[in-house]
Amino acid sequence: MTLRPSKRRKGRSRHSVKKQITSAILTEEGIMIKAKPSSPYTYANRMADKRSRNSVDNISRTSFQSNSDNNSIFETASLISCVTCLSDTDTIDRSETSTTNTSKDDLSANPKLHYPSVNGQLPANTVIPYGRILDARYIEKEPLHYYDATSSPSSPLNSSISNVSEKYDLGELNSIQQTEKKTKSVSRGSNSSSSLISSKSPFTKLVEVIFARPRRHDVVPKRVSLLIDYKPHPSPHLNEDGDLVEEILKRSYKNTRRNKSIFVIINPFGGKGKAKKLFMTKAKPLLLASQCSIEVVYTKYPGHAIEIAREMDIDQYDTIACASGDGIPHEVINGLYRRPDHVKAFNKLAITEIPCGSGNAMSVSCHWTNNPSYSTLCLIKSIETKIDLMCCSQPSYAKKHPKLSFLSQTYGLIAETDINTEFIRWMGPARFELGVAFNIIQKKRYPCDIYVKYAAKSKNELKTHYLEYKNKGSLEYQHIAMNKCNEDRDNYNYENDQEIDDGDDEESDDGVEEDDHSVLCNSIDPSTDQIKEENFKIKYPLDDGVPSDWERLDPNISNNLGIFYTGKMPYVAADTKFFPAALPSDGTMDMVITDARTSLTRMAPILLGLDKGSHVLQPEVLHSKILAYKIIPKLTNGLFSVDGEKFPLEPLQVEIMPRLCKTLLRNGRYVDTDFDSM
Repeated sequence: MTLRPSKRRKGRSRHSVKKQITSAILTEEGIMIKAKPSSPYTYANRMADKRSRNSVDNISRTSFQSNSDNNSIFETASLISCVTCLSDTDTIDRSETSTTNTSKDDLSANPKLHYPSVNGQLPANTVIPYGRILDARYIEKEPLHYYDATSSPSSPLNSSISNVSEKYDLGELNSIQQTEKKTKSVSRGSNSSSSLISSKSPFTKLVEVIFARPRRHDVVPKRVSLLIDYKPHPSPHLNEDGDLVEEILKRSYKNTRRNKSIFVIINPFGGKGKAKKLFMTKAKPLLLASQCSIEVVYTKYPGHAIEIAREMDIDQYDTIACASGDGIPHEVINGLYRRPDHVKAFNKLAITEIPCGSGNAMSVSCHWTNNPSYSTLCLIKSIETKIDLMCCSQPSYAKKHPKLSFLSQTYGLIAETDINTEFIRWMGPARFELGVAFNIIQKKRYPCDIYVKYAAKSKNELKTHYLEYKNKGSLEYQHIAMNKCNEDRDNYNYENDQEIDDGDDEESDDGVEEDDHSVLCNSIDPSTDQIKEENFKIKYPLDDGVPSDWERLDPNISNNLGIFYTGKMPYVAADTKFFPAALPSDGTMDMVITDARTSLTRMAPILLGLDKGSHVLQPEVLHSKILAYKIIPKLTNGLFSVDGEKFPLEPLQVEIMPRLCKTLLRNGRYVDTDFDSM
């Protein structure tokens, strides 16, 4: 089923325009609603004006910029947006819930199906941040020229008014025009003149803006018609006539792809059978409102996504979105890996997750949220970034096709708990906690031999590695730096809509030191960042035995193994920050090991610290950065869990494959785990 949004029009939109006109201007943060002295000065206006005087709009700061806890972010955003009229209790058009038969023609016939209009007018000084703007289009072909007291009756504005007199209340329009000077003085009084484009513009334009508006715990697409004062920015990349819509979209989609073509794979059995409903009601309206083209397919049995990814036409898409838990991304990655043109597939497609399953570690790590609607907004706005994968080899399948892992591999207590409690999945997270407690009380051991190639063995070495690679050791840093260099050349100055100023004057908001710009601008060549066949080559074949430079873990520990866990993403579940030092592309994976002989009194703080990631600081926990490992179980019964999937109990060898998979990361990085401050 293919769904494509209606085409953007340069002329009038199909829907009828409300008679009230809201005046606005562009700022560095977003589109700011201008003050109207004739309107009642309500409590909401006063609160918005107070925020404006502080030169910061709280809503824009919660849009893709905060590094604090996401749940509190979104709750705060919803609360603040109620004050500033970016939140309401309107219901989405219920036709959205029955979209399985929606066709391209249906969407073209009713372009406002997926984004109802805002009720009433937005209060003065409200900012619609660029991070939430999904689309924009002109309502009138001809610009409405700026009007002030010196304009004559025959000015271009008066001739333009006659063209819209049937659609708008002329008294309302004249009221806006006649209060321009007062509005400008209010803007100057807000001490934000440096960030605003002058309202004394050569012309204004009537634009419909579609944006993601907080609604309870979600965001939904809404539209608003704005009369925007606009002074074209002096950039060689802008059209000569100063295309306002293009400028809005360019700021709204900085560093990310617009009009994505998305192949959506839904596991209808995921999320207690609610995955399809979650996607249709929470994700699809946002995707279509942002002019994304989507095709939806459904998995029918375990492993079906492998076949789908192996056989799909990759030329038609740029993104694969898995509306599921973490099992479908695992299958998709391995399906692409088995394609004859796997090099092309991994270069072309970004693989991401819309959290609709029971385990949504990929979404929490990459999009910083477990909420389907906010995750979709992040999907639309996030930066395409290459991350490391891990290649798994076991005797039963290594010669035919090794398997790729994006999340984790585990053996011992966690693996048995994860897989062997599937029959009580209906209990939710409690089933995992119950299983772990049961196994700890039993003091069950999982003897094995472990061989490791270390990158950072001790905790001190690991901390040094983390601090080095958190920014400068990854291409995300270089990619952002290159964009910053290009923007500097073009005299752009919109950095603040991507990050919050953390108060550190020595570093820019992107984590790129200003002094490094000149070096990076001369050293980064994006054309060399292409995946090649040699990137898939296994460095340590399973049949070659254990290399001589690998270290054997102390048998006193490995023969009393409690937990063996390796991974590449910070979160392994929505509430479990198991690898707080994990980085997208540092060329290593994290390894965590515990001893089954650890007393219950010492295991308690370890388990209680899983949600914060502080468990790795406990002296009983071994925590290292590694390049490869081999684990040889000594038990006859048991299993491995790889990305949450059951793997056979036989020798397992894993090595890192740097920067092999393209995904979408909010701000180009994993969620901040605060590991550097632990």
